[in-house]
Amino acid sequence: MSFRESPRPSDEEEAFYLQCRAAYLAVFRSSLTNIASKQQLCRVLQQAGRNPSHATLNKYWTPRTSKLNFDDFCEILKCEKKTEETELMRAFKKMDVNGDGYITHSELEKALTTRGEKMTAEEVNAIFLLADINKDGKLDYAEINHLVIGQNGIMSTPAVSCVIRKIKAVGGIILTASHNPGGPNGDFGIKYNISSGGPAPEGITNKIFEISKGLQEYHICPELKVDLSKIGKQTFEVDTFKPFTVEIVDSVEAYAEMLRGIFDFVALKELLSGASHINVRLDAMHGVVGPYVKKIVCEELGSPANSAVNCVPQEDFGGHHPDPNLTYAADLVNTMKGGEYDFGAAFDGDGDRNMVLGKHGFFVNPSDSVAVIAANITSIPYFQKTGVKGLARSMPTSGALDNVAKTLQMQLYETPTGWKFFGNLMDAGKLSLCGEESFGTGSDHIREKDGLWAVLAWLSILATRKQSVEEIMKDHWQKFGRNFFTRYDYEEVDSDAANKMIKDLETAMFDPSFVGKKFSSGDKTYEVAVADNFAYTDPVDGSVSKNQGLRIIFSDGSRIIFRLSGTGSAGATIRLYIDSYEKDPQKIYQDPQVRTMRCNSSQLDPVRERLENEVIRWENKHPWEQQQSLEYFHM
Repeated sequence: MSFRESPRPSDEEEAFYLQCRAAYLAVFRSSLTNIASKQQLCRVLQQAGRNPSHATLNKYWTPRTSKLNFDDFCEILKCEKKTEETELMRAFKKMDVNGDGYITHSELEKALTTRGEKMTAEEVNAIFLLADINKDGKLDYAEINHLVIGQNGIMSTPAVSCVIRKIKAVGGIILTASHNPGGPNGDFGIKYNISSGGPAPEGITNKIFEISKGLQEYHICPELKVDLSKIGKQTFEVDTFKPFTVEIVDSVEAYAEMLRGIFDFVALKELLSGASHINVRLDAMHGVVGPYVKKIVCEELGSPANSAVNCVPQEDFGGHHPDPNLTYAADLVNTMKGGEYDFGAAFDGDGDRNMVLGKHGFFVNPSDSVAVIAANITSIPYFQKTGVKGLARSMPTSGALDNVAKTLQMQLYETPTGWKFFGNLMDAGKLSLCGEESFGTGSDHIREKDGLWAVLAWLSILATRKQSVEEIMKDHWQKFGRNFFTRYDYEEVDSDAANKMIKDLETAMFDPSFVGKKFSSGDKTYEVAVADNFAYTDPVDGSVSKNQGLRIIFSDGSRIIFRLSGTGSAGATIRLYIDSYEKDPQKIYQDPQVRTMRCNSSQLDPVRERLENEVIRWENKHPWEQQQSLEYFHM
């Protein structure tokens, strides 16, 4: 007896089999799983690049069919021609009757209910809702198979939001240690932005997480090599029904183009390079915003090249911490103290936060920064066109913005911490300008905080008012009063003790007799007006966010805020925010140390004692609070 060796499959046959298996495993967990319905057959054929009609499906799934296996599927693919992109584009263009690159709902309905295998209006609606991922009411063929990346793989967070909105992308993925750090050293995280350009809300991230728990495998293309340095489109053949296009874009130019439509670049160029120009010093701290600063501030607005420093992005940020505060940006602070520069600013690693300094190192508190921009918002042409729809701040941020809103009769929103809450208000047309105490400021031009935008906003105010940063701040305090503000972070506190402290504090605060109590500090008395655990009801979607922080609000607007976060094995963090309002013109210029508040209430003494006893690493409080030039009070 002899055995004949089976012929080895050709390269073409092997490639076909691999394509069949890839399509099958995109739908089923295993090639041993049977196709159990006509709908499943349709899905797996589509994964293989076919576009089956009802007639085609009925041909292979008859009334007598109960299942099909992987071998059956391979035989079907041999008979069914792969749908080429040119064929799909021809079909797309037939429905795109006005040739604008989009298919509207009415165009799709007319095509699908009047031609070929006619569909019902309900079926058309279902298709449209499924395909219109970015919910702009239009279907764009290009967005289905198109990946856009910033040149050299680097984009600032504001630029990502800008580009998502510009190209009407379904969303964007940002790889950054600034968000949700993971990996062995906590140095890598992933952030997802939705089609509005803003951070994905919890409903979406929770759904992504749930889906991720059911994933069994994923496919990669190790041989796909993209030249990230080359501007333009690169097309690759992958195991799908259409080519995969990667477009490398100049995100710096896209972002600059957006800013040209917001600010008066002629006035800014005169301010930075005209006959009576001011001298500025901008520190990109080796983060991604460096090329944007060079392009816009130096090349386009004419500020000398040495105005911008540390502008080459580096993976380790030059060995420094790219946090724009008085400690980590100490080089900028010391340079500004010399008096050579009239305006200074520093940016964080991904370009969305900023710190502003005046001549001789005059520090602008982040809470004051957004308030000053709000009070001078008509200095920015963008808002002259759009008007001011509303202002917003995160709950822990000082009440400086509230004072502006009240005086200028603008709508103010107080939200939980998180830019997504601002984005919701912006998408609903309720918000124009917002900020948070952690050096973040932004507007509705995108859906992220924007460091360079905030700096240009300040420069626009300087150009309009012809005053120094310090003069503008002092005039602001004279008109609206001053909020002496600080924040302390008590890190790695024992979780059980931290929770007990918060409960003890709640017990004291929620006693009916607590409201109305008075506490004295020097010649000033503070009377408790509100004591609560902050809850926020979103005016757009009605969602409720509870337990956002304990607030003690005094009758003059001064506040003490306690927030507890992180109760895992590494311990908890207690954040303490203190905000003292002063409207006496004789006191608003005092040294911040003079504004020290000492609360001697016996009811709060046990809380204070517990807080201080449970602090494990006091030295790790936020570095900007270690500066004696900052406002603070001590409990």
